[in-house]
Amino acid sequence: MTRDIRAKDLLQAPTAITAVSFGAVVEGSRRLDTREGKIPVIAGRIGDVVDGFVARKFDMSSDAGAIADVTADKLGMLAIATGAWKHDIVPRPILVAMAAKHITNAGATLYNGLTDDKKRSIRPPKSGKYSMAADTLSLGAFMLADELDPESSAYHVARGIGYTAFAAGMVF
Repeated sequence: MTRDIRAKDLLQAPTAITAVSFGAVVEGSRRLDTREGKIPVIAGRIGDVVDGFVARKFDMSSDAGAIADVTADKLGMLAIATGAWKHDIVPRPILVAMAAKHITNAGATLYNGLTDDKKRSIRPPKSGKYSMAADTLSLGAFMLADELDPESSAYHVARGIGYTAFAAGMVF
């Protein structure tokens, strides 16, 4: 597949879903210390799955849409990490490691895409999608733990899931 970036491809349902999902993540991240903040973050990250599904199901995939989606994903994760850092919801070493991984992966994908003599489509590999899903699960588990009593077993299970998903995300 050769690269074909057209602005008009952004005027489709999947990109609209991406934009609304990104807005929900950013808005919720500002209030991540509350349930009212966590709910739009979770809905926005679910929207990230929905936009890709809609794009594939209705044959609306495009390079412009893929670039918009991956940009919204990375900036959305930055917003979540910023809120989690500010409100001390996720252990900071995990946030730093995730940030380093996302910056490295985005840079490598962009570099490979821009230096590709065949001008193939710039798309993240499946391993990148799995890594993003694991990071989302990790952050979600830590947000859930933030809502629970630190003395409860559910709190410890949620934090354990957060650490495990983080480790799995680093493997991808």
